[in-house]
Amino acid sequence: MLKRITENPYLNLISGLILLFTSAFETWKSLEEGLGLHHGILLFSLIHIVKAIPEAMHGFKELDEANNEIKAKINS
Repeated sequence: MLKRITENPYLNLISGLILLFTSAFETWKSLEEGLGLHHGILLFSLIHIVKAIPEAMHGFKELDEANNEIKAKINS
């Protein structure tokens, strides 16, 4: 069960977006201070999001196909 949670593409996408927004805010606040931990988190969040997008798109495609099948059954 824990593996299903950790490999959930939607959870990965949401956590990546949260990391992106929080680290971007910290980076914006401290532009003149130089490199810090928030820069690494910003990069990590971008990689996390890019990895989750293909899986989410595949899920959306499957949902669309299922929706089309249901419509076809209703219309016939």
